[in-house]
Amino acid sequence: MTIADWLAMAFEIRRRRISAARYAAEARHMRVFPVDEIDVEMDMQLLDHVLAVLKGPPHHYATGFERPHRGARGAAPQTPIIVALSNRVTRLRAAGVGGNLPPSG
Repeated sequence: MTIADWLAMAFEIRRRRISAARYAAEARHMRVFPVDEIDVEMDMQLLDHVLAVLKGPPHHYATGFERPHRGARGAAPQTPIIVALSNRVTRLRAAGVGGNLPPSG
């Protein structure tokens, strides 16, 4: 599964009727995030979009996959994924990927 596949399935789950089954599907889907794909992904727009979805409001509308409120983030499955995605985005931007060149000098 790629990160793009994971995101597409997340939105598919989100379209389901609100129910205990949907909440369970969201929790299961969060646990199968393809963490190994983060360090090989080069699509900055995709990485930024996934980061926004996982961070939730005000970065993105609520999806059911966003991190919990402060104080409850330590054990949340989103936390290490957000950190890894943020680090990848920072490294790519520093390398000039995504149209953002590093500062010269």
